[in-house]
Amino acid sequence: MHKTVNKHTEMKNYILILILISTFSCQSNKKEKDNENKWIPIWNGNDLSGWHSYLGTPYNLKIDSLGETIDPFGIDYDPLEVIKVIETDQENVIRISGVAWGMIYTEKKFKNYHLKLKVKWGEDMHIPREKGPRDSGLLYHGFGEPGSAYDWMGSQELQIQQGDMGDYWPVGDVEIDIPSIPYKDKYYIYKKDANLRTYYSAEILETAIQDSLAKRRVFKALDAEKPHGQWNDIELIVMNGNSIHMVNGKVVMRLFNSRIGSSQKPLHSGRIILQSEGAEVYYKDIYIKYIREIPEEFKQ
Repeated sequence: MHKTVNKHTEMKNYILILILISTFSCQSNKKEKDNENKWIPIWNGNDLSGWHSYLGTPYNLKIDSLGETIDPFGIDYDPLEVIKVIETDQENVIRISGVAWGMIYTEKKFKNYHLKLKVKWGEDMHIPREKGPRDSGLLYHGFGEPGSAYDWMGSQELQIQQGDMGDYWPVGDVEIDIPSIPYKDKYYIYKKDANLRTYYSAEILETAIQDSLAKRRVFKALDAEKPHGQWNDIELIVMNGNSIHMVNGKVVMRLFNSRIGSSQKPLHSGRIILQSEGAEVYYKDIYIKYIREIPEEFKQ
């Protein structure tokens, strides 16, 4: 009799566990479904909750005036207030001064989404961008330790640079395939339906700098950037390793087969990153919408 009771108790406990798992799974699926087709803010508009910073030093500054070695500022230490929420034009924005190179990055990792944000240039420029062009970047699929890829982390980049918004650059140990054709000098430019060409963080050879950079950079198809001082709408769609770069409503590039270079493993998710790279820049209205497929209006 005692054994029978134990068996009944075990069976009840087992059924209860199954019910709890099923309930949790349903709630999770419902939450995911509820978030589809809904823009969710990933910046709260007030402070940097949900984000972290990583900063190196002012560009190439390794030794101070006393000859002491300068270490990177590191994670969430920003004595120069490089990244700060400020009020301008009666609204809060993220100001990145660009004095030190680095980034802010999300705590969460994201996969299969449509992201949108607004960006505009400030006035200040710093070494080595003191004469321009102004530079920043929207990095996605961020992985690895902060500071593991220059002053950032391994990621794919939607370039935010004056005159070049929407270009592609690899950051760290990543690769991606882009339909592209020869452009000026030895570079390539995106062209829909062209043959796919692989881009990666090729070693920069002093004897062949342009050749090296041409294995990294891809020019966007067209210039859709607004004049200096105006807000630009940047959008990024990522779906199962493929991505779309958009500037002010225009598709400027489609990219395919995001992966980690050394292992060739798919790179389909990761942190979202905004760069500090020598120029004053402002960001606001950062939203994400989870998707199950490329939205109809953006399919090829």
